[in-house]
Amino acid sequence: MENESGQGKKAEIWAVGGGKGGTGKTFVVCQLATSLALMGKKVVLIDTDFGGANIHTFFGIKSSERSITNFFDKKESLESLIVDTQVKNLSIICGNSSTISPSNVNYAQKIKLFNHIKNLPVDYILLDLGGGTNVDTIDVFLLAEKPIVVALPEITAIENLYQFIKSSYFRKLKSILSAHGLKDSAKEIWQDRSKYNIVTISDLVTYLKNMPGQIGTILERELSGFAINIVLNKVRNVRELQEGFSIRSVCIKYIGVNALYSGYIEYDLQFWRNLSLIHAAPRFIVSHSTDNEVQKITNHIISGDQMKIDSIKF
Repeated sequence: MENESGQGKKAEIWAVGGGKGGTGKTFVVCQLATSLALMGKKVVLIDTDFGGANIHTFFGIKSSERSITNFFDKKESLESLIVDTQVKNLSIICGNSSTISPSNVNYAQKIKLFNHIKNLPVDYILLDLGGGTNVDTIDVFLLAEKPIVVALPEITAIENLYQFIKSSYFRKLKSILSAHGLKDSAKEIWQDRSKYNIVTISDLVTYLKNMPGQIGTILERELSGFAINIVLNKVRNVRELQEGFSIRSVCIKYIGVNALYSGYIEYDLQFWRNLSLIHAAPRFIVSHSTDNEVQKITNHIISGDQMKIDSIKF
């Protein structure tokens, strides 16, 4: 299947997740999708928050009969469910929380969905995830080449974020080890971790890498390109902005996962007031500063770069 702007090139997948709901994941993923579309990229945004699908409302689209439910229940192709938005180059696939939930999507359906997502003929595919650490939610997150987490600069939100990242990284490790017949060994070591002086997941990875045999080489190869992009939302001051650097440090030191602080979005009171009153594309009601912040985040994620502490201007 050929991509209009890249002959036969596969789409790059971005997934936006995090801890529990309320952090503004849907707002952020809509902004990122819009930013990419305005760069001339062909983008499809898919609502995989089966428990609370709402992407369509951000683009002023009424709940559509053409939703991801049709893929599961009516065996329709994913591509046939694409709905255009008023943003040039940006389309969406609506969710439908009234008839589907993570608990009634079986493994075979999930794998089929993943295969169809990977083959959509676009430049970028963005996935909006539900909140929490449900295994299916994490599997959608790990489907992405660019996994992105959104958090608020608040203690409980950051704690939930750490739990999500730990669960995702641990599932990533289990998947890698399972593929090489090493899952049980790692599980036994983790369960008896005090014997091996293992406290964190980072300690576990270090121990596994130092084991005799090929496991160290396997982990180095499989994890070398894996990095989680951090976005802070509703930032009100420099102190809150700097939480992103702290989160990154904790992820690297105590979880062992490579993390990049991709940027922040200031709290825009007028936007949230408008959103409660009207249903319109967020592109047309956010402030100029928010547009600039989102563009910087988009560029950082594309390039694999991140914010630098000496570049902060708040």
